[in-house]
Amino acid sequence: MASPPEPLFQPVRRSRLYEGIVRQIQDLIADKHLQPGDRLPGERELADSLAVSRASAREALRVLHFIGVVDVRPGEGTFVSTTPPTPIDPSMYSVLSERSILLDLLEARRLLEEGIVALAARRATKDDLGELTEFLRGRGPALASGKQDVESDLQFHTLLAEATGNMVLVSAMRHLNEMWLQAREKTGRKDTSPHRALRFHEQILAAVRRRQPAVAQRILRQHLDDMRSEIES
Repeated sequence: MASPPEPLFQPVRRSRLYEGIVRQIQDLIADKHLQPGDRLPGERELADSLAVSRASAREALRVLHFIGVVDVRPGEGTFVSTTPPTPIDPSMYSVLSERSILLDLLEARRLLEEGIVALAARRATKDDLGELTEFLRGRGPALASGKQDVESDLQFHTLLAEATGNMVLVSAMRHLNEMWLQAREKTGRKDTSPHRALRFHEQILAAVRRRQPAVAQRILRQHLDDMRSEIES
């Protein structure tokens, strides 16, 4: 007896409520109903206007901030960004709390950053090297005082990208860094991670300063492999 044919249509999964709020606010901005610099309603007022829970409104504002559509100013409120948002799919936000996304991000970082460190080793100017050196010189005391934030570690990778002189690579690195930052804040990391990162950063800079692209790439791979080991442990 023949099997019944597969149905043409499949059940539609209900989308997350906050995604609908995000789309509505993006549409209001696209249609010029909301202008750059406009202040959005507060969390409670927004929830009441949209007939949703405050939790859904709060999550939507977090996503909009994550993708650069709004700016959050402590003590002032949430405003439509005056700079173009980053081209990050809002759906990415929902998976950033999963450790598996960190492995995907590491894979993307390896593909991008191996090229970046090689170019930086060839192209970095005296001013680039000075800025990288000054940054790392201040990182040690900052760690000793308890400043172990992920954002500071990522700044080194942005400075390396800037040393290539290629603004497309700088933009790509910043977008990856933003996703990595959000994911790390959700999943956490060990207290020893920033100290190990600093040692790798110092070694990478030494290779860049000596104009050794292959060495810089090798150390970068070790740096990313170290992060992978921590995530998988």
